[in-house]
Amino acid sequence: MNLLIVPKPLFTSSMQVRGYYLAVQWGNALLESAKPNPLDRAMQSPFVDFMNEVGLTALTQNNLLFIPFTQIQLFTAIDLIVAESIEKDKVVFLLDTNIEYSDIVLERCEYFKKAGFKMAAYFRGKVNELLPVREFLDFIFIKMQNADMIEQSKILKAEFTKPVIVALDVESKPIFDKMVLHSACKVDLFDGAFYKVHATANSKQNSLSPLKTNYIQLLNIVNQEDFDFHTFTRTIRQDTALAIQFMRLVNNSSNVRSEIKNLNQAAAMLGQREIKKWVSAAVNSALCVDSPTEIMRLSLIRAKFCENMAGPYEMGLMQENLFLTGLFSVLDVVLDLPIEDAFKMVYVPPVVHAALVDKKGDFHDVLEFVKQYEMGHWNEISRIALMRNISIEQIHTAYKDALIWYSEMINFSVDHDVF
Repeated sequence: MNLLIVPKPLFTSSMQVRGYYLAVQWGNALLESAKPNPLDRAMQSPFVDFMNEVGLTALTQNNLLFIPFTQIQLFTAIDLIVAESIEKDKVVFLLDTNIEYSDIVLERCEYFKKAGFKMAAYFRGKVNELLPVREFLDFIFIKMQNADMIEQSKILKAEFTKPVIVALDVESKPIFDKMVLHSACKVDLFDGAFYKVHATANSKQNSLSPLKTNYIQLLNIVNQEDFDFHTFTRTIRQDTALAIQFMRLVNNSSNVRSEIKNLNQAAAMLGQREIKKWVSAAVNSALCVDSPTEIMRLSLIRAKFCENMAGPYEMGLMQENLFLTGLFSVLDVVLDLPIEDAFKMVYVPPVVHAALVDKKGDFHDVLEFVKQYEMGHWNEISRIALMRNISIEQIHTAYKDALIWYSEMINFSVDHDVF
């Protein structure tokens, strides 16, 4: 599919994810900039196809999903009505900024509302423009200068008491905090990178809990080039829950023909490479327990996306270290330490350390590409794709497969207590 697409989280004031909205670019942004947007003319929403292919759970983890709709697509979205797999109360129609609220459009909005869907629209600067759809709106998106958001939210809430106000592109944690604490601010949900908070170089180092210290010790053991299985099993025995999870993982592996009875046997059966991957993901999840829930999701999808970009970046033998680069790119956030101090505690291969601490090298280039994708910075993604001769289809597939992998892993962990 010739489509760049990413679900961006929407947070409450208490940093809980309430939903995701889809940011999108059709084709290469630099090559397509002079052409009419094909999404404006498409009869069927490609987001619906993407949602059906990836699965609603992979996209939202049972939160709301905001799907953009143009005026044409509003009249052709029959598949959503008849799809039995779609939880209609979880899908929100996000009306495009170019939609004209004519009588026939209002009739269509009423039709979808009666079918059980929610509706959202963009505030385009004039309150009167939204009055025709007042009775259908559950959400209003505002994308203004941050200095204006508080005042604009106050004006909107005075006129529209029912809809949830959503602020897009909140640039930093200080701006987020200011909006949350301001008595006049009526914003209910927030979009932006403010939750990826990095400790500064002057931050006071926090003491780690004994449990986190054990996890870091385990991580350092398995990230050695050729670690000893007995050292690994002795360490994992210090955490009964983790040991049980590891045994369940091995016993449920498709490669295991008979039940494994002890940790040493399990470690030998799984092998160093799979142990490293499992420990890295499990420990990362445990370290994220005090962080916003989105951090764990972000780090895992980022890890798999980095790994999947090995081929397009012609780094085909480096998938494992690319995975670690993405996974531990938020280590300073989850440990609440400056990046340099975080990696004094955790051993990673030199190429990963160079990417994350020194911010240089090919691994860092891949990570920066992935970060740009997460933010929906399509011009930069398109520039890199042209420079490296990477197709939009390759990028789309790499990200889509990362979402599917994350969903399958989380579903497995729920069933088998992997985390």
